[in-house]
Amino acid sequence: MASNDTHPFPAVPGPRGALAMRRESHLSTLMLSRSESGSQVEDRIDLKTIWRALLKHKWTILGSTVLCTLAAVAYTMRITPQYYSSALLQIDRTAQKVVGFNAEVEVDEAPLSEQLRLSTQIALLKSRSLAERVIDEMDLYAPTVSTDQPGEASASESDPALTNGTGLADKALGIARRLLGTMRGLLSPPAPKTGVISQTDALARFEQGLRVEPIRNSRLVKIGVLNADPDLAARIANTTAKAFIASNIERKLDSSIYARQFLEEQIQQTKVKLEESERVINDYAKKNEILNLGERGSAATQTFVDFSAALSKAEQDRIRAETLYNQVRLDPESAPQAVTNEAIRAYKVQRAQLEAEYARDLAVYKPDYPTMVQSRGQIAELEGHIKKEVNNILNSIRAQYLSAKNAEELIKRRVASTRTEVLTVQDRSVDMNLLSRELDSNRQVYDSLLQRLKEVSVTAGITTNNVSIVDEARAPLFPAKPNRKVNIGLGVMLGLFLGALAALVREQMDDSVRHGNEVEGRYQLPLLGLIPFTRPGGGSNASVALLAHRDPRGTFAEAYRSMRTALQFSTVGGAPPCFMVTSCGKGEGKTTTAVALAINFAQLGRKVLLIDADMRKGWLHQMLQISNDRGLSNLLRGDPNSDGLIQETMIPNLAVMTAGPAPPDPVELLMGPRLSLLLEKAQAMGYTQIVIDGPPLLGIADAIVLGNQIQHIVFTVKAGGTRKDSVHDALRRLRNAGLVPMGVVLTHARKEHNTSTDTYAAYYGDGYGSSYTHHTGRSHSTTWGANPVPMAGTPRIDPT
Repeated sequence: MASNDTHPFPAVPGPRGALAMRRESHLSTLMLSRSESGSQVEDRIDLKTIWRALLKHKWTILGSTVLCTLAAVAYTMRITPQYYSSALLQIDRTAQKVVGFNAEVEVDEAPLSEQLRLSTQIALLKSRSLAERVIDEMDLYAPTVSTDQPGEASASESDPALTNGTGLADKALGIARRLLGTMRGLLSPPAPKTGVISQTDALARFEQGLRVEPIRNSRLVKIGVLNADPDLAARIANTTAKAFIASNIERKLDSSIYARQFLEEQIQQTKVKLEESERVINDYAKKNEILNLGERGSAATQTFVDFSAALSKAEQDRIRAETLYNQVRLDPESAPQAVTNEAIRAYKVQRAQLEAEYARDLAVYKPDYPTMVQSRGQIAELEGHIKKEVNNILNSIRAQYLSAKNAEELIKRRVASTRTEVLTVQDRSVDMNLLSRELDSNRQVYDSLLQRLKEVSVTAGITTNNVSIVDEARAPLFPAKPNRKVNIGLGVMLGLFLGALAALVREQMDDSVRHGNEVEGRYQLPLLGLIPFTRPGGGSNASVALLAHRDPRGTFAEAYRSMRTALQFSTVGGAPPCFMVTSCGKGEGKTTTAVALAINFAQLGRKVLLIDADMRKGWLHQMLQISNDRGLSNLLRGDPNSDGLIQETMIPNLAVMTAGPAPPDPVELLMGPRLSLLLEKAQAMGYTQIVIDGPPLLGIADAIVLGNQIQHIVFTVKAGGTRKDSVHDALRRLRNAGLVPMGVVLTHARKEHNTSTDTYAAYYGDGYGSSYTHHTGRSHSTTWGANPVPMAGTPRIDPT
């Protein structure tokens, strides 16, 4: 075989020939962006992932639920039944008014004040004094006499045939009864303790069993009691309600008695003060000659008030007289007195008649005629009479004016004199007023205390109460505690919660790749196939990979056919003519995947060559039960004898080249040019599909060296087995070498590994069994089965 022959996978030229690493910058950038996007996807909460985790650990959740439920049942059986009985009280804001002068007036209070009042009543119901009163009245928690007789014994102890029996059946029956008695004791409530208890313990028991619950939006309060005896629970509730009402009435009576005593003492003290105030004010009035008229004040003050009123009236009269006088003086005849005067009116009528006659005669006689002169004399005489009467009226009005003015002057002088007297009296009455005010204050206090004492004396004998019993307590028929349904429900819920928590913790601690969406979302690589976890047929030594040939209609074969189809559409030219199958480590299904894919391509009629390139721990020969005396290592070392390197199998169109004896330096052999020559020779021999079972990626450099010559890589990941960090490390190594896998195949997939995108996995149903790989400390030690694969003639390959 010439070294310059062309083949579909040419070596990259460079300083190291076939091992030149293709480190393209854009490839690294692409992988980095994929990792970042994958981490962002991982940060999101996926409800489907949580649901799959719960389904995966369903037995853990079920076991936790069963254990917690049994614990709840045992706890419930051990609790002494408690009966609950309650009485209903109505607590009004104020008591009903019996008398009209009761000071307690019911007004609309703010919601906060109402709440505080009700809270106070509830605190009184829980008070220690009320509890002690009920305990003393009912003689609670008194020592009781045990009904157990010291001479009694159990049936197993009293029956000598059961305890000392010699027969095997008797001993077994005795042991069974003892176990039954022990279980009954564990599940039965403990017997009540007898004996004398202290007052503190009695109060603690009472307060522990008492429940005071206000009913919302009402003035009703429920008093509940928990006790092992239903009748006693009802009696305690009723006695507590009645004792609370009695203590409430007693507090009010005590308050009334105290108020009456206090008022009597205050009245006596106020009476002494009042008498002393009256004595002091009388002595002061006598000493200073102050005449006190009671509410009207002193005599001087009253005189000043009277003269001030008279002065005001005199001023009004003088103003009125002066106004009339000035008006009449200007036009005397127009004064009202002149107009209404009968004499003036008669004179004016006569003058008018004379003037009329004179005017009439003047047309006949001359003015000097005696008759005319006489008429003029009569008219002048009448005018003199009128003027005289008017003057009389004017003089009368002037006299009234002068009289009013004189009276005003006199009253002014008197007011001035009395004002001086009032000021003098006021100077002497300053202390008198202070004493008067003190006297009035003492008198008011004394009268108020007397009135209040009368009211308290009347109301002291009336037992008003604002608390009443609405419903009395009755003996319950069924216990309130323990609530079996609630306890068992809580046990179930606690078990489910603890189981789910344990499942999620285990799932969170599991750092393996479990689902196909993790492959596509986290690593941004296409999922080529999801292989179900399948149990092999044909015996315990049969290889599951051969199911692709033995059971072509099975789920296992169909899964790899789907993967083969994905490979055929992975490139424009179809499936790569040569590709390598690798994984992170051993036991992840890469050899099985290589064999199954080779079988599937062979079923298409292609001539397929399957090469085991894992020269360190190759297991392909054990899976197919063929000889490994000669193989790939012999060819790469340049062994001149190439007989038997390629072995035909019973599967049509499928030939195999095993790894051969383990060489000391597999990496050096893979770095040489003979591998490329092998691939060219295989193509020349008519093999259109070459499948290479490569070594794992982590720990050794064989896969990286081999991948640089093959380029097309199928990455195998074990579902639930391969750690995510391992996948990251493996992909990092490939990225550093400039390699990107064509895709990922997820093996060992179970139901819990199915996702909504894993359509064909959901279609296939159950997956592999526990014998996906049958190995004893080594990976891929599966066998062909009972019938070995017959070998055909092996072609000869020239190692040169």
